[in-house]
Amino acid sequence: MAPEIIQEIIDDGLAVDEQELFEKLTPLYQIIKWMTKPTIIGRENLPDKPVLFVANHATLAVDGFFVVPVLLHEFGRCARAMADEFLYANPTIRKFVVATGGIMGDQKIGDAFMEAGKDLLLFPGGAHEANKRVEERYTLHWKKRTGFIRLAARHGYTIVPLGLVGPDEWYGRYIERDDLANSMLGKLLMRAGVSDELLHSDLAPPIPKGVFGTLLPKPERSYMGLGQPIDLSKYKGQELSESVQLRLRKKVSDSLEGVLAELLLLQSQQKPNDGLLRKLLTL
Repeated sequence: MAPEIIQEIIDDGLAVDEQELFEKLTPLYQIIKWMTKPTIIGRENLPDKPVLFVANHATLAVDGFFVVPVLLHEFGRCARAMADEFLYANPTIRKFVVATGGIMGDQKIGDAFMEAGKDLLLFPGGAHEANKRVEERYTLHWKKRTGFIRLAARHGYTIVPLGLVGPDEWYGRYIERDDLANSMLGKLLMRAGVSDELLHSDLAPPIPKGVFGTLLPKPERSYMGLGQPIDLSKYKGQELSESVQLRLRKKVSDSLEGVLAELLLLQSQQKPNDGLLRKLLTL
């Protein structure tokens, strides 16, 4: 991404009025509360200082519409969600995303927001994890990415693992991402000019199946869990070796997987209590 666009995202993002954003996202939060009845555990694990939330990613990255309003309204924390570069290529879309609290996943942008003492939200799995197969729900697909560790360490930030259960079940599948290129739809898309490379990339989405086969999300209950904070203040300003980066990354992923296991157990215990309408709409 061009340096001037990166600087534009930094300037516009830091200029966002967080109280105005709170008000702007209130209608979405009310819909989330009504539709998914969010349950939150681990509130005591959120320190009273800026943090980097590190979360698992859900199908089509719909969790971005869930996490930011919930953190803002339940905790008063305006977490800036870091997203893939492709969202910022179009100027109109870029302006909209930044105005609603999003920022591009870039080290320079992350540095600027941490220097300003902002909460950040990051999904290390990116598009690869967001577009995973149904049977891989609630598994972390981070490849060997450690950029978020280096970013947090440079600024002595605290990482808070953030587990999400529910949004990954808002959609089933007509076609999995890995099957799209070889499907009839994939062949039609290639004839229409979509490249084979794109259809085989992490950005290729599954074809979602919502309520009664529509694109409306299924109203599955949602769960958010905050893990034990991981303080990296002792690493501030240091250049971490690869082994240290991988060790800290594992500490974060292990904690996050523990939170997910706890949330999945809670979900299984509460699911029999769902009303008939919710059960029908989530078939």
